[in-house]
Amino acid sequence: MATPQRRFQKPEGSTTLANVQIVLLCMVLAIGIFIVDIASLPLGVAAGVAYVAVVLISLWLSKWSFSLLVAGFVSVLTIIGFVYSEPAGVPWMVITNRALALLVIWLTAIIGGWLVFSKRRKSASGLVRAEKEAARARNSKFRFLESTSNEMRQHLQTMALLSATMRRKVTDSDLEEICTLQDDAVAQLGDLLNSILEFNELESGGVQPEPAEVSIQEVFKKLQSDFELQAQTKGLQMTFSAPSETALTDNALLTRIIRSLVSNAIRFTDKGSVEVSCKRVTHGLRIAVSDSGVGIAPDEIDSIFDEFYRVDSNPVDRSAGRGLGLAVVDRGLKLLDTEIEVVSEPGRGSSFSFVVPQFAYTPMS
Repeated sequence: MATPQRRFQKPEGSTTLANVQIVLLCMVLAIGIFIVDIASLPLGVAAGVAYVAVVLISLWLSKWSFSLLVAGFVSVLTIIGFVYSEPAGVPWMVITNRALALLVIWLTAIIGGWLVFSKRRKSASGLVRAEKEAARARNSKFRFLESTSNEMRQHLQTMALLSATMRRKVTDSDLEEICTLQDDAVAQLGDLLNSILEFNELESGGVQPEPAEVSIQEVFKKLQSDFELQAQTKGLQMTFSAPSETALTDNALLTRIIRSLVSNAIRFTDKGSVEVSCKRVTHGLRIAVSDSGVGIAPDEIDSIFDEFYRVDSNPVDRSAGRGLGLAVVDRGLKLLDTEIEVVSEPGRGSSFSFVVPQFAYTPMS
């Protein structure tokens, strides 16, 4: 049985957790040095050197203030160590050593921190500029496609009308076959245009989710009507099963995601069935689209969500495939703040599922 695989998003709190771990590590090291210090060992300046090493470790933190906090902590330990440790040597020399240790600690924290974090800020500002440029380029591409889409649609519509007119006038069987191929090519161009515009709309941030009460049965009913003829043409058994549940999500975005999954399932299934289901789980409603198609190799599961990626080893005729369906799904699920789970086995089919929040009814008082 295939192992479920998920596309995880990096948790927002992971950076904070790493900072806390480094701070705790520095404090544990400093306390260890403090214990050795007050054990009356003749460390002198050596204790200060060890504390400086702790401050250097703290420079791995993401904020300068954390490094200064560590410097303050080891400074306190340095002073306490001087007060409670037994005298070792000439008093004025011990005091000088401690003062030098404090000086080096704060020079390391301030000068070293300034050098490290100023370099980080420059790198971060460069990344921000690069991201802004990339976003500007994506927006320009989206605006270009949006502004030219109507004209392209008109040309495609004209081609479709001319093809239909030609079909009515020809009587030769060979020409009729050519007209059929031409109709298919026009339809595929139309689908490609729609997919590219849809993907660019999601990629450019042109879609913002608007959560509302959504009837899962109504969504399934519409999709079943849209895909029923396509499934029958391929001889597939297609079922939509959903309890009377209501989700709290964006209706248009949810429908778009399921539509892409169902379209992919039908395209990559030659025989058998396609099943779309919904069931209640702990954190909401799990919607799944399963098929008995060709399946996906485990090492390709992550790649199939990249735009224009297609599985080369797929034996199904994929002339209509564009490699954008699952990219649309991936972008849409990120907007809905959920993740997709994939269970697939080559030759035995695939199952794509995700969880949406369940709508909670508030009784009238």
